[in-house]
Amino acid sequence: MQVARFIKTTLPALALLLHFSCIDIEKETDVGLSDQEYEVAVPLVNTKITVSKIAEASKGNTGIRLDADGKATVIYNGEVIRRSAASIFPPFPGVIPYLILDTTSNIKLQFNNTYLIKNAVFEDTKINFYFENALPSDVKIKMRILELTKNGKVFESDFVMKYNNTLPVKLQTEQISLDGWTLKSETNSLTFDYDAVLPDGTKIKLDKALMNFDIIKFSYIDGYLGYHVFAVDGSIIDVGLFNKWLSGSFDFEDPKITISVDNAFGLPVRSRVNKMDLTSVTGKTVSLESQFINTGIDFAYPSFSELGVVKTTKFDFNKNNSNIRQIFNEKTKTIAYDISALVNPERDTTIRGYITDNSYFLVNVAVEVPLNGSVNQLVVTDTIKIELGDYNEVRSAEFKAITSNDFPADIRVQAYFLDESGAKLEQLFVGDGYELPAATLQANGKTLPGVEKTQLIDFTEAQFERIKASKKLAIVGYINTRDSNQKKSLWIYDNYGIGLKLGAKIKYRKG
Repeated sequence: MQVARFIKTTLPALALLLHFSCIDIEKETDVGLSDQEYEVAVPLVNTKITVSKIAEASKGNTGIRLDADGKATVIYNGEVIRRSAASIFPPFPGVIPYLILDTTSNIKLQFNNTYLIKNAVFEDTKINFYFENALPSDVKIKMRILELTKNGKVFESDFVMKYNNTLPVKLQTEQISLDGWTLKSETNSLTFDYDAVLPDGTKIKLDKALMNFDIIKFSYIDGYLGYHVFAVDGSIIDVGLFNKWLSGSFDFEDPKITISVDNAFGLPVRSRVNKMDLTSVTGKTVSLESQFINTGIDFAYPSFSELGVVKTTKFDFNKNNSNIRQIFNEKTKTIAYDISALVNPERDTTIRGYITDNSYFLVNVAVEVPLNGSVNQLVVTDTIKIELGDYNEVRSAEFKAITSNDFPADIRVQAYFLDESGAKLEQLFVGDGYELPAATLQANGKTLPGVEKTQLIDFTEAQFERIKASKKLAIVGYINTRDSNQKKSLWIYDNYGIGLKLGAKIKYRKG
């Protein structure tokens, strides 16, 4: 998942701190000075990160949605449960033969007793018959299955048992396709009715008669189709929104978690959230609370007159029906959920529903965080790779930082040179860091482009000696939206960006 990558750039400081690319801001030059002293310009960083640039590079299930006005919202979409018709009524193998004990026999269909089939159309299903008779005579057989019809006619098939001087007389019929034949029954049963006639016209009862299915499969079926529970346990959404958050708070105005269902089953489906736990970057776990956690959420389904229609229903856990706003302000890192989909949740056998071979239902979970809120003393951090070069006898160094800030947030930045193990060697800016004032906020809620600011930082020979082996630069940002103590919410727009150019002039001595 890419959520962390996207959010980093949308929060003011994260946009400054992350994804620095080492692009030359000027060609490295080596200028000779007097007495064998030289000065070299070393480019380190030149970048400007905007929300729209990161959105263009987004991959996976996570991205940034921009409205017509450019307001940014971080979204995650993930498929949770998908079930086809086979999960409701799977094909049943024809293992046990149906014994036809009399010339008219009503026999229960052999599948799960929780089903009560009223109407069904066979598909990819074949049957065959087996007959035995102890009389030394040919026998003509006319077999009917009274609950099966096609084009207005009841199923009927004729067979002839030939006596070949061997008793008993046996007949194993060829397979007969039931594709397109409709079963209508109120009792989950088939009625077999046959006439077995000798050459002189005498009707007899066969000594043995049975029918076999190769498989029981339907292209359409209606009736009461049972109670089913489909669950996904332990799935994780890595929100990543606060992965680099050390302290402080971001009060999001309207985060939400959306559960949606596409339902082509003509059956009641209920989504039940057994649990939804949100864990913060500090390891604190808080459960989502809502009345709908307890009651479940019923979703629309197509009626008999809407065969082939997919009904879509969406439900939001939002600040009005849950504690989600308080939870996200706990610096949510991951969301763990256990969600079940219940088919025929009331187990009411009088409810008649249907499925077809193309029916399915699909449950999705989406996280949506509009980047609208207030920041209060937010502290974030990240590191970038740097290369200062291999210079001996360095006399001094001067770092040049050119920054611009388009965001409506005051930012104070400090940077630390780190060795390979991550230990701090020296800080870049003097004192508590470098102040980047918020861009000017206009009456329409957007800011004017940030003004570039330049700062020169001198390093002594001793300071440079401490940092010359640095491989990383750790950046720490301290962020505060204006009037944050008043909880004033502001939007983040797609064209907001933080520009940073960083280079160094190093004076050293040769030979």
